Amino acid sequence: MAHAAQWVPLSQEHHGGLMWQRYTAYHFARHTAYVSLAEPELRFAAACFPIGLIKGSDGWQAVALLGLDGANNLIIDSEGRWRATYVPAALRSHPFGLHRDFPDTLCIDQRSPCVVERLDAEPFFNQQGGLASFPKQVLNFLQQREKGCQRVTQQLQALANAHLLTPWQPKVYQGSTPLYKIDDRAWQALTTEQIGLFWQLGAVPLVYAQLQSQLQLGILSAYQRRRATAAPPPEPTPSPLAEWQEALSSEEHYQWPDPS
Repeated sequence: MAHAAQWVPLSQEHHGGLMWQRYTAYHFARHTAYVSLAEPELRFAAACFPIGLIKGSDGWQAVALLGLDGANNLIIDSEGRWRATYVPAALRSHPFGLHRDFPDTLCIDQRSPCVVERLDAEPFFNQQGGLASFPKQVLNFLQQREKGCQRVTQQLQALANAHLLTPWQPKVYQGSTPLYKIDDRAWQALTTEQIGLFWQLGAVPLVYAQLQSQLQLGILSAYQRRRATAAPPPEPTPSPLAEWQEALSSEEHYQWPDPS
């Protein structure tokens, strides 16, 4: 994610005196310009955001573009409401996350306002010093999400090896992170047998999700123009904050824990 989260492993020693509270708005993501997507999220994200392909130190990622300048999230209005009908899983799990150096340990964003010292918030740990029930299930959710991200990385690497990715430079994009997209002409030139190999790898839905999602650039451009002219924002869609409990409930791969 393109924001200044400070992920640290959650431990009784360092965080035993802290609690956490659920967010009530998305202000914490106002500077998140893109966020990585797991495999089951692609079809939902493609209907709401442009999906860009980026290559980092950990390999290829498919990311939901939430802004055009690399520093601001255009999907969040001035009151912290989310404008799209889908919220990427990495944002719904705030203030929890994973760090590549601690794959088996639940981490928290130490800079998050959701990490508090108030006694009326929710505990990180149980009385025995282990993770409380909800955070423990969140860890499982995030690990499953990470597996989905790794599958996307593998699929994109196969597409890159086949020379099916090409630089993407939309005129409206001003971010510093280089973007790539599916080379539609090269994809259309593949034989049936070659496409069959990508079906076996599970990469074909990724290909069409990325191609379809390019149409969503117009939505980001419209939000950017409204923000630049200080025009009143459009009526927000119904708040998806309830998805905190549901997460990807419509996807069999992810089971977001019931807080009760």
